Amino acid sequence: MIEKAYAKVNLTLEVIGKKNQFHLLESVVIPIDLHDTLTFSLSDKDEVISSVDIKDNNILKAIALFKQTYNIKACVKVVLDKQIPIGAGLGGSSADISATLRGLNRLFNVNKPIKELEPLANQLGSDTLFCLYNKRSFLYGRGDYLQVYESEDKLSFLLLIPNISLLTKDVFNTYRLLNKKEPYIGFESYLKNQDIDFIVKNSKNDLLNPALKLSDEFKRLYQKLTSSNINIYMSGSGPSLFMINPTKKEIDYIKSLNENTLLLFSKEL
Repeated sequence: MIEKAYAKVNLTLEVIGKKNQFHLLESVVIPIDLHDTLTFSLSDKDEVISSVDIKDNNILKAIALFKQTYNIKACVKVVLDKQIPIGAGLGGSSADISATLRGLNRLFNVNKPIKELEPLANQLGSDTLFCLYNKRSFLYGRGDYLQVYESEDKLSFLLLIPNISLLTKDVFNTYRLLNKKEPYIGFESYLKNQDIDFIVKNSKNDLLNPALKLSDEFKRLYQKLTSSNINIYMSGSGPSLFMINPTKKEIDYIKSLNENTLLLFSKEL
């Protein structure tokens, strides 16, 4: 049995406050067709076989929580074909967690509606709630609340994934230390009214400046792109950058830069 785990792009990300040591966010999030593939089968023990080495694999945590919640004794083997780059700000780990919950729900014939899986997803991480549904949404809080706003107006993306490591906790710590609050826009009303043009033109990520502060290499790449009049944005806490509805000319120009950066073309689901 197969379940796909889809990546996401944060079209906007605004930090609006802090509660119980956690930053509170508002974000327009888009599911894209870049995905991992998880294959489930019954087994004599719980195990995950991955195409790449993953430390602290969250799929096993999802299996343990699901089995405990629904009192399941049977075991499962999950084979993970990892295509979403790790630590890129594209929600790969969250996508795998949510795909695991959906897959186990089917494999063990629990057949709960997705709504009932929400508490499990929220226990296991941020963005996992969004990845349960994989629909254009507005996220708020720690990513544990969302409102779906589907649209027929689908976006395309050129993803630029540099060979740079940015730890989420370091980016948020730097945001706190910078103590510079970005002007708040508030994008939900525009998403509700399907004014995607406004959102694209005003897209912002409050974690961008902290990320640029953390890595000179990342800052150099970002400034090189923006100095060429390229509209470039960052997803999540980075380091993935993206262009929205890029033209062929823009794509060719990005390719000509010969940066140490993985380029992936992806579309909204």
